[in-house]
Amino acid sequence: MTQQVTGRFVWFEYVSSEAAKAQGFFGELFGWGVKRVPMPTGDYAMIARGDDTIGGYLAPPAGAPAHAHWLSHLAVASAADTATAVSAHGGKVLMAPFAVGEFGTMAVVADPLGGPFALWQAAKPEGTGDYKDAPYSWCWNELYTDDVDRSLAFYQAVGGFVDDPMDMGPGGVYHVLATDGKGRAGIMKSPMPGIPQSWMPYVQVPDADAVIAKAKRLGADVKLPPNDVPGVGRISVFTDPLGAAIGVLQPPR
Repeated sequence: MTQQVTGRFVWFEYVSSEAAKAQGFFGELFGWGVKRVPMPTGDYAMIARGDDTIGGYLAPPAGAPAHAHWLSHLAVASAADTATAVSAHGGKVLMAPFAVGEFGTMAVVADPLGGPFALWQAAKPEGTGDYKDAPYSWCWNELYTDDVDRSLAFYQAVGGFVDDPMDMGPGGVYHVLATDGKGRAGIMKSPMPGIPQSWMPYVQVPDADAVIAKAKRLGADVKLPPNDVPGVGRISVFTDPLGAAIGVLQPPR
């Protein structure tokens, strides 16, 4: 019997009360479509990349930040048990575990420094959970934090991650969260004090400079212009017209 994978981020939801505006922006920028799926609470708008669904659009749930942001879903064996572990390690349960139709069980939680994320317990195996290594799909997830040690200890405890630190020279140490021998996400010191604790997903793109130029024309605010990171690729970070932060990564050629 195939077991459901855990210890990786498998779904990303755009949380905003202005979903239509976000859908238009990302449709223009990344070519993402929208696939609507009936749910007990009404239609759910999924982010569609060709035939794949890679995320969704969600109205702000109770207890979550009202401003636009991405909500990363961590695959877990038991949403109830992991929610208990979140509380035990200093986090907060914002929405207790609840059934999402026949698909699985979800909870919304926050880490000890207030960073929101979701727990996802799938009802049946959903593949490897690995990043697809394809244009305009997710390729990474990154946490900005003012307290690296505290955040690292929390995610190791609740997510089962192993820390695989990378020395970035003047940039300090970058902590790769790994499971099953693969990097799944990263934790780094916030580049500027006071940035709210948050997870930021990255989208793989074929040409970071061209995508960022287009994002600017569509109303994005570029926070980190395209730059090369040795061994990683060319990256850039921007906030969309609603203010949610997202990164792009062009793999090394």
